[in-house]
Amino acid sequence: MATKRIELKDSGIIFNEEEHTYLLGDKYLSGITGLLQRQFFPTEFEGIPKNVLDAAAQYGTDVHKSCEDFDMNWTNDGTVEVADYIQLCKDNGLTHECSEYCVTDGKDWASKCDKVYRVSDDTFDLGDIKTYGVMTADKLEKARWQLSIYAYLFELQNKKAKIGRLFILHIRNKEKKDGTFDHIANIIFVNRVPSEICQDLLATDLRGEQFANPYSIPEDISSQENEIRELIETKNAVEERLSSIKSAILGKMESLNIRTWATETMRLTRKLSSTRASFNSSLFKADHPDMDFSPYEKTSQVASSLVITV
Repeated sequence: MATKRIELKDSGIIFNEEEHTYLLGDKYLSGITGLLQRQFFPTEFEGIPKNVLDAAAQYGTDVHKSCEDFDMNWTNDGTVEVADYIQLCKDNGLTHECSEYCVTDGKDWASKCDKVYRVSDDTFDLGDIKTYGVMTADKLEKARWQLSIYAYLFELQNKKAKIGRLFILHIRNKEKKDGTFDHIANIIFVNRVPSEICQDLLATDLRGEQFANPYSIPEDISSQENEIRELIETKNAVEERLSSIKSAILGKMESLNIRTWATETMRLTRKLSSTRASFNSSLFKADHPDMDFSPYEKTSQVASSLVITV
Protein backbone atom coordinates (compact mmCIF):
# COMPACT_ATOMS: atom_id res chain seq x y z
CA MET A 1 0.00 0.00 0.00
CA ALA A 2 1.46 3.35 -1.06
CA THR A 3 2.16 5.96 1.61
CA LYS A 4 -0.04 9.02 1.34
CA ARG A 5 1.93 12.17 0.67
CA ILE A 6 1.96 14.39 3.75
CA GLU A 7 1.55 18.12 3.31
CA LEU A 8 2.90 20.09 6.25
CA LYS A 9 0.39 21.64 8.60
CA ASP A 10 0.38 25.37 9.26
CA SER A 11 1.06 26.17 12.90
CA GLY A 12 -1.33 29.11 13.11
CA ILE A 13 1.43 31.14 14.76
CA ILE A 14 1.84 34.84 14.00
CA PHE A 15 5.56 35.62 14.13
CA ASN A 16 6.76 39.18 14.71
CA GLU A 17 10.26 39.33 13.22
CA GLU A 18 11.25 42.67 14.77
CA GLU A 19 10.26 41.66 18.30
CA HIS A 20 10.91 37.96 17.69
CA THR A 21 7.66 36.91 19.30
CA TYR A 22 5.28 34.03 18.62
CA LEU A 23 1.56 34.73 19.00
CA LEU A 24 -1.10 31.99 18.97
CA GLY A 25 -4.56 33.49 19.35
CA ASP A 26 -4.14 35.88 22.26
CA LYS A 27 -1.23 34.04 23.89
CA TYR A 28 2.48 34.63 23.41
CA LEU A 29 4.47 31.41 23.27
CA SER A 30 8.09 30.92 24.33
CA GLY A 31 10.91 30.29 21.87
CA ILE A 32 13.40 27.44 22.01
CA THR A 33 16.59 29.53 21.78
CA GLY A 34 15.82 31.31 25.05
CA LEU A 35 15.07 28.00 26.74
CA LEU A 36 18.44 26.56 25.75
CA GLN A 37 20.16 29.74 26.89
CA ARG A 38 18.53 29.53 30.31
CA GLN A 39 19.02 25.83 30.87
CA PHE A 40 22.38 25.00 29.31
CA PHE A 41 24.34 28.01 28.12
CA PRO A 42 23.67 31.03 30.39
CA THR A 43 27.21 32.43 29.99
CA GLU A 44 27.61 31.80 26.24
CA PHE A 45 27.88 35.48 25.30
CA GLU A 46 29.56 36.84 28.43
CA GLY A 47 32.53 39.08 27.72
CA ILE A 48 31.75 39.50 24.02
CA PRO A 49 31.23 43.18 23.00
CA LYS A 50 27.74 44.05 21.78
CA ASN A 51 29.01 45.37 18.45
CA VAL A 52 30.71 42.01 17.77
CA LEU A 53 27.52 40.12 18.63
CA ASP A 54 25.41 42.46 16.48
CA ALA A 55 27.76 42.10 13.50
CA ALA A 56 27.74 38.29 13.80
CA ALA A 57 23.94 38.25 14.06
CA GLN A 58 23.56 40.48 11.00
CA TYR A 59 25.94 38.30 8.96
CA GLY A 60 23.99 35.21 9.97
CA THR A 61 20.70 36.86 9.02
CA ASP A 62 22.07 37.88 5.61
CA VAL A 63 23.28 34.34 4.83
CA HIS A 64 19.96 32.85 5.95
CA LYS A 65 17.98 35.21 3.73
CA SER A 66 20.23 34.64 0.72
CA CYS A 67 19.83 30.87 1.01
CA GLU A 68 16.10 31.26 1.53
CA ASP A 69 15.82 33.44 -1.59
CA PHE A 70 17.48 30.69 -3.58
CA ASP A 71 15.24 27.96 -2.17
CA MET A 72 12.01 29.89 -2.53
CA ASN A 73 12.61 31.99 -5.66
CA TRP A 74 15.65 30.40 -7.35
CA THR A 75 17.42 33.72 -6.81
CA ASN A 76 21.21 33.44 -6.62
CA ASP A 77 22.88 36.59 -5.32
CA GLY A 78 26.28 35.38 -6.50
CA THR A 79 27.84 35.10 -3.05
CA VAL A 80 30.21 32.30 -2.10
CA GLU A 81 27.86 31.37 0.74
CA VAL A 82 24.93 30.68 -1.59
CA ALA A 83 27.17 28.76 -3.99
CA ASP A 84 28.37 26.63 -1.07
CA TYR A 85 24.79 26.09 0.09
CA ILE A 86 23.74 24.93 -3.38
CA GLN A 87 26.69 22.52 -3.52
CA LEU A 88 25.94 21.10 -0.07
CA CYS A 89 22.35 20.44 -1.15
CA LYS A 90 23.54 18.70 -4.33
CA ASP A 91 26.17 16.63 -2.56
CA ASN A 92 23.72 15.42 0.10
CA GLY A 93 20.59 15.00 -2.02
CA LEU A 94 18.60 17.68 -0.19
CA THR A 95 15.21 18.48 -1.69
CA HIS A 96 13.91 21.74 -0.25
CA GLU A 97 10.38 21.59 1.14
CA CYS A 98 10.18 24.90 3.01
CA SER A 99 12.18 27.46 4.94
CA GLU A 100 11.48 29.13 8.29
CA TYR A 101 8.79 26.55 9.06
CA CYS A 102 7.12 27.33 12.38
CA VAL A 103 6.51 24.43 14.76
CA THR A 104 4.59 24.49 18.04
CA ASP A 105 3.03 22.32 20.71
CA GLY A 106 -0.04 24.56 20.40
CA LYS A 107 0.06 25.86 23.97
CA ASP A 108 3.47 26.93 25.33
CA TRP A 109 6.27 26.64 22.76
CA ALA A 110 6.98 27.75 19.21
CA SER A 111 10.03 28.16 17.03
CA LYS A 112 11.09 28.34 13.40
CA CYS A 113 13.06 25.58 11.64
CA ASP A 114 15.59 27.04 9.21
CA LYS A 115 15.19 24.31 6.61
CA VAL A 116 12.86 21.39 5.97
CA TYR A 117 13.87 18.93 3.24
CA ARG A 118 11.58 16.23 1.89
CA VAL A 119 12.95 12.71 1.88
CA SER A 120 9.78 10.81 0.93
CA ASP A 121 6.01 11.15 1.13
CA ASP A 122 6.09 10.98 4.93
CA THR A 123 9.72 11.63 5.95
CA PHE A 124 11.59 14.91 6.25
CA ASP A 125 15.08 16.11 7.23
CA LEU A 126 15.68 19.22 9.33
CA GLY A 127 18.65 21.49 8.72
CA ASP A 128 19.92 24.53 10.59
CA ILE A 129 22.27 27.09 9.00
CA LYS A 130 25.10 28.24 11.27
CA THR A 131 27.67 30.88 10.33
CA TYR A 132 30.01 30.59 13.33
CA GLY A 133 33.72 31.06 12.83
CA VAL A 134 34.44 28.04 15.02
CA MET A 135 32.01 25.20 15.72
CA THR A 136 32.86 24.58 19.37
CA ALA A 137 31.64 21.58 21.34
CA ASP A 138 29.09 23.80 23.14
CA LYS A 139 27.76 25.25 19.89
CA LEU A 140 27.44 21.75 18.43
CA GLU A 141 25.59 20.51 21.51
CA LYS A 142 23.30 23.53 21.52
CA ALA A 143 22.40 22.87 17.86
CA ARG A 144 21.75 19.20 18.65
CA TRP A 145 19.24 20.11 21.35
CA GLN A 146 17.69 22.79 19.16
CA LEU A 147 17.17 20.45 16.20
CA SER A 148 15.95 17.62 18.44
CA ILE A 149 13.28 19.83 20.01
CA TYR A 150 12.27 21.03 16.54
CA ALA A 151 11.94 17.38 15.47
CA TYR A 152 9.74 16.64 18.49
CA LEU A 153 7.48 19.64 17.82
CA PHE A 154 7.44 18.90 14.08
CA GLU A 155 6.18 15.35 14.61
CA LEU A 156 3.72 16.59 17.23
CA GLN A 157 2.32 19.10 14.76
CA ASN A 158 2.33 16.75 11.77
CA LYS A 159 0.98 13.54 13.28
CA LYS A 160 1.92 11.08 10.54
CA ALA A 161 5.19 12.69 9.52
CA LYS A 162 8.62 11.36 10.48
CA ILE A 163 11.94 13.13 10.88
CA GLY A 164 14.93 11.45 9.31
CA ARG A 165 18.26 13.27 9.62
CA LEU A 166 19.18 16.31 11.68
CA PHE A 167 22.13 18.39 10.56
CA ILE A 168 23.93 21.71 10.67
CA LEU A 169 24.78 23.52 7.45
CA HIS A 170 27.98 25.29 8.52
CA ILE A 171 28.49 28.06 5.98
CA ARG A 172 30.86 30.99 6.23
CA ASN A 173 33.02 33.20 4.00
CA LYS A 174 34.24 36.15 6.01
CA GLU A 175 37.33 38.21 5.24
CA LYS A 176 39.94 38.19 7.99
CA LYS A 177 42.26 41.00 9.06
CA ASP A 178 45.12 39.63 6.96
CA GLY A 179 43.00 39.74 3.79
CA THR A 180 42.42 35.99 3.56
CA PHE A 181 38.96 34.48 3.92
CA ASP A 182 37.56 32.28 6.66
CA HIS A 183 35.84 29.88 4.27
CA ILE A 184 33.71 27.05 5.69
CA ALA A 185 31.22 24.82 3.86
CA ASN A 186 30.35 21.68 5.83
CA ILE A 187 27.35 19.58 6.72
CA ILE A 188 27.45 18.21 10.26
CA PHE A 189 25.00 15.46 11.19
CA VAL A 190 23.88 15.29 14.82
CA ASN A 191 22.29 12.52 16.85
CA ARG A 192 18.73 13.20 17.91
CA VAL A 193 17.87 13.61 21.58
CA PRO A 194 14.85 11.32 22.23
CA SER A 195 11.50 13.11 22.24
CA GLU A 196 10.68 12.07 25.81
CA ILE A 197 13.82 13.83 27.05
CA CYS A 198 12.97 16.94 25.03
CA GLN A 199 9.45 16.86 26.48
CA ASP A 200 10.88 16.61 29.99
CA LEU A 201 13.17 19.59 29.32
CA LEU A 202 10.28 21.75 28.14
CA ALA A 203 8.11 20.78 31.12
CA THR A 204 10.96 21.41 33.58
CA ASP A 205 11.58 24.90 32.20
CA LEU A 206 7.89 25.75 32.38
CA ARG A 207 7.98 24.90 36.10
CA GLY A 208 10.89 27.32 36.49
CA GLU A 209 13.24 24.52 37.53
CA GLN A 210 16.73 23.56 36.43
CA PHE A 211 16.81 20.58 34.08
CA ALA A 212 19.07 17.66 34.98
CA ASN A 213 20.85 17.07 31.68
CA PRO A 214 21.29 13.30 31.28
CA TYR A 215 24.19 13.93 28.87
CA SER A 216 26.21 16.05 31.29
CA ILE A 217 29.37 14.60 32.80
CA PRO A 218 28.59 13.50 36.38
CA GLU A 219 30.18 15.70 39.03
CA ASP A 220 32.24 12.85 40.50
CA ILE A 221 33.88 12.42 37.08
CA SER A 222 34.24 16.09 36.12
CA SER A 223 35.89 16.74 39.50
CA GLN A 224 38.70 14.39 38.41
CA GLU A 225 39.55 16.41 35.29
CA ASN A 226 42.65 18.08 36.75
CA GLU A 227 43.93 14.79 38.16
CA ILE A 228 43.39 13.02 34.82
CA ARG A 229 45.19 15.80 32.97
CA GLU A 230 48.14 15.67 35.39
CA LEU A 231 48.35 11.87 35.09
CA ILE A 232 48.36 12.04 31.29
CA GLU A 233 51.07 14.71 31.33
CA THR A 234 53.13 12.60 33.75
CA LYS A 235 52.62 9.49 31.59
CA ASN A 236 53.74 11.35 28.47
CA ALA A 237 56.82 12.73 30.24
CA VAL A 238 57.75 9.29 31.61
CA GLU A 239 57.30 7.62 28.22
CA GLU A 240 59.40 10.32 26.54
CA ARG A 241 62.19 9.90 29.13
CA LEU A 242 62.08 6.09 28.89
CA SER A 243 62.25 6.29 25.09
CA SER A 244 65.31 8.52 25.34
CA ILE A 245 67.05 6.10 27.73
CA LYS A 246 66.22 3.07 25.54
CA SER A 247 67.54 4.86 22.46
CA ALA A 248 70.85 5.62 24.21
CA ILE A 249 71.24 2.03 25.48
CA LEU A 250 70.43 0.59 22.05
CA GLY A 251 73.02 2.84 20.45
CA LYS A 252 75.66 1.72 22.94
CA MET A 253 74.84 -1.99 22.42
CA GLU A 254 74.98 -1.59 18.63
CA SER A 255 78.34 0.17 18.80
CA LEU A 256 79.73 -2.68 20.93
CA ASN A 257 77.86 -5.37 18.93
CA ILE A 258 76.33 -6.75 22.14
CA ARG A 259 73.05 -8.68 22.06
CA THR A 260 72.34 -9.00 25.79
CA TRP A 261 73.13 -7.21 29.04
CA ALA A 262 71.78 -8.45 32.37
CA THR A 263 71.80 -7.41 36.01
CA GLU A 264 70.32 -9.22 38.98
CA THR A 265 66.91 -7.60 38.38
CA MET A 266 66.81 -6.58 34.72
CA ARG A 267 67.66 -8.00 31.30
CA LEU A 268 68.35 -5.87 28.22
CA THR A 269 67.98 -7.63 24.86
CA ARG A 270 68.79 -6.03 21.52
CA LYS A 271 66.52 -7.19 18.74
CA LEU A 272 68.19 -7.16 15.34
CA SER A 273 66.64 -5.20 12.50
CA SER A 274 64.48 -7.27 10.19
CA THR A 275 61.73 -7.10 7.61
CA ARG A 276 58.13 -8.09 8.21
CA ALA A 277 55.61 -9.34 5.68
CA SER A 278 51.87 -8.92 6.17
CA PHE A 279 48.85 -10.05 4.17
CA ASN A 280 46.76 -7.25 2.67
CA SER A 281 43.33 -8.86 2.92
CA SER A 282 41.46 -5.79 1.62
CA LEU A 283 43.53 -5.69 -1.56
CA PHE A 284 43.22 -9.47 -2.04
CA LYS A 285 39.43 -9.29 -1.66
CA ALA A 286 39.30 -6.44 -4.17
CA ASP A 287 41.27 -8.54 -6.67
CA HIS A 288 39.12 -11.64 -6.04
CA PRO A 289 35.58 -10.35 -5.41
CA ASP A 290 33.93 -13.69 -6.27
CA MET A 291 35.75 -15.70 -3.61
CA ASP A 292 34.09 -16.62 -0.31
CA PHE A 293 36.51 -15.65 2.47
CA SER A 294 34.26 -16.51 5.43
CA PRO A 295 35.92 -19.93 6.13
CA TYR A 296 39.27 -18.14 6.57
CA GLU A 297 38.09 -15.20 8.64
CA LYS A 298 38.38 -15.17 12.41
CA THR A 299 35.97 -13.07 14.47
CA SER A 300 36.98 -11.97 17.94
CA GLN A 301 35.32 -9.82 20.56
CA VAL A 302 36.91 -6.40 21.11
CA ALA A 303 36.38 -4.97 24.57
CA SER A 304 34.99 -1.47 24.95
CA SER A 305 37.50 1.25 25.74
CA LEU A 306 37.72 4.91 26.64
CA VAL A 307 39.60 7.59 24.72
CA ILE A 308 40.54 10.74 26.66
CA THR A 309 41.56 13.84 24.69
CA VAL A 310 43.09 16.82 26.48
